[in-house]
Amino acid sequence: MNKNLLYTLLFALSGMFFVSCSDSEEFDPFTQQTKGEFYPTEVTFRKNSNGMDITESWTNIIRDKQDKVISYDYTREVEGEFIEKEVRSYTIDYYTNHEGKDVIRTNYDVNYYKSQNGIEEKYTQKVQESINLNKKGYIEVISATIDHLNDNATTPRTSTSRRTFTYNGDFCTGSIYMDDNTQVTYKYNWSAYQLKNITILRENYKNNTVDYNTYKYTFDRKEFYRYSGTEILPFVQSGIPQIFASMGYLGKCTPYILTDEIQSGYTKFGNVTSENTEIRNSYHLDGDANTKFTYSGISNIYNTYSVTFSK
Repeated sequence: MNKNLLYTLLFALSGMFFVSCSDSEEFDPFTQQTKGEFYPTEVTFRKNSNGMDITESWTNIIRDKQDKVISYDYTREVEGEFIEKEVRSYTIDYYTNHEGKDVIRTNYDVNYYKSQNGIEEKYTQKVQESINLNKKGYIEVISATIDHLNDNATTPRTSTSRRTFTYNGDFCTGSIYMDDNTQVTYKYNWSAYQLKNITILRENYKNNTVDYNTYKYTFDRKEFYRYSGTEILPFVQSGIPQIFASMGYLGKCTPYILTDEIQSGYTKFGNVTSENTEIRNSYHLDGDANTKFTYSGISNIYNTYSVTFSK
């Protein structure tokens, strides 16, 4: 082959490769993400396994004119070998302080009840959170004051907690929660706009236990969330402020639709370590923008597993 012709072909091929890489690097999946807005007034997470029914619900979600959530109720119910119910009622205020910084304040009441083998546990809490935002408008610090009142007590016990968040650009990469007895360290690992995995290390200094859990995620590389407000990750993750995450206050959420999830981990008490049962969940999204979207899950542990967003 003529050397000049060979060089020309090689140069053309290298140009094609460069354009392909440039297009890939410049591709922004968030521009493909939505066809519109879907603001749910209720989100329900249901799980059932071996006669144990677990339901989490965020209901009566009310928004202001800027579509910010200003109030909602949260309920968690467990029925089976034992009965457990926790109800929270939230109000949220948004304002600018004297330093010109945006601040969020939440107030909520907690009512908790548990019954197992004839033994009952009850308590109430009043919680106030002061939330500072960084320059991009993402949550940087959540400081909480908790007034805890046991069923037979007349005077509440007051405690505090603090949770900080770190970011790499628009993506949350870590968080640390601390209170009087506990430290919880969250790490979020991203690749190509996808939240690949989460690790959660919970260290309880009061009872000398350590819990370590991992969550690995797989996404559909061609399917995007059709409507913003229907992202599932904020509601299936453990320990995340779900409503704030769903509003984008914890950075951007993966734009690709979740298809598979693997949960694993262990619990360590003193020198004894026990492995957790691995949980594998697969998701399928169905629904329409007029009524509701449902993620139906197929699980190796749960007989039923679903998350539903309702208008």
